[in-house]
Amino acid sequence: MFYLSRLLGQPVRDASSQPAGTLQDLVVLCSGVYPRVTALVLKRRGRRALADWSSVASIEESGCILAVPGAELHDRDIGDEELLLSERFLDKQLVDRDGHKVIRVNDIQLSRTGDSLYVVGVDISSGALLRRLGLAKVGERLTKRPRARLIDWRTIDISESDDASVRLTVPRNDLSLLHPADIADVVHELTPEERAAVLEALEDEVAADAMEEMHPSFQTAVLTDLPDSEAANLLSNMAPDDAADLLADLPDDRRDALLALMKEEDAEDVEELLAYPEHSAGGIMTPDFATVPPGVTAEEALELLRTESEDVETIYYIYVLDRAGHLRGAFSLRDLLTAPPKRKVREFMTTDLVAVRTDGSEEEVTELIAKYNLIALPVVDDDDKLLGIITVDDAIDLVLPLAWKKRLPRIFH
Repeated sequence: MFYLSRLLGQPVRDASSQPAGTLQDLVVLCSGVYPRVTALVLKRRGRRALADWSSVASIEESGCILAVPGAELHDRDIGDEELLLSERFLDKQLVDRDGHKVIRVNDIQLSRTGDSLYVVGVDISSGALLRRLGLAKVGERLTKRPRARLIDWRTIDISESDDASVRLTVPRNDLSLLHPADIADVVHELTPEERAAVLEALEDEVAADAMEEMHPSFQTAVLTDLPDSEAANLLSNMAPDDAADLLADLPDDRRDALLALMKEEDAEDVEELLAYPEHSAGGIMTPDFATVPPGVTAEEALELLRTESEDVETIYYIYVLDRAGHLRGAFSLRDLLTAPPKRKVREFMTTDLVAVRTDGSEEEVTELIAKYNLIALPVVDDDDKLLGIITVDDAIDLVLPLAWKKRLPRIFH
């Protein structure tokens, strides 16, 4: 399988290995469940030319080879059931069955079956945007959700789609299939009643993830519209640092009421963060991080991480703590996976660590993360006890104004 974005703009050579143009689009036949590619659209000497699929010898993300001379290529009309794939679908707005705008088509997935090439899905992820911008490696390193977010082409209603939007056959209550950031975009456009209805229809964790992606003013508005019990449940499923930021903006009586209704362990984590100044390292950090003691082996550490993975912010870095909670070292997941299974953690951990105190400023946090190219920055107290971490996406939130963040791929939100 591969993506349309990888093909567009690639060179095309003819049967004599001479340049025949660049790939501009694909023609697809939409008579079946999955559209079949019937021709390549080439930009050739400033003009459009079509190469029928029968004349394609090879098509790869690195380029295409034709089985005919370039001189035989010419333009032709598109058939009644044929469409230009990129022109018709790429960057178009997806609309659900009830008429609500969902998210745009960021990329299109293709699959070979025998000698044919079919369209099988649309990718709505932020990773697709990064891929098209040539930033796929950045996305793989930084994003919390690097995988594609695919919608099966079977849910696309061609008959109801037009040049402005692509119609889906799924209702709004299937939004949990989408990226939480995309759900947040939808919620921004709804009335207060509709916002509450959408969040109530989603699974708890999906609703919480979507809440974290919303603009702070919308977060406060949504929380105000929800009954206390539902608002507390939503906060319990959010990351502690995000929940603390949201609660800090509420009146004291409302904040106290919601904390009392939250799960005890979650409420304790949030209250600890609320004790720090809002714009300090302590106020920004999350208390969810992966730790192991220095005396375990690599295979034992891996087993510990399996039990911790659902409760931590990131496991790109694993921190090594002594029995009193002091930070003694750290290692990356790569270090762990490449270490011999019986090797002790203390033998391959890094001890020369960069950390920040809880009273560190936002400027100090962003400077350290940028200077040392960190995915996460540990936050320690005066005795070097590890209290939390600040992830790179939280640091980016500190330095980019909202207007610019809205222009960037979702990885930076």
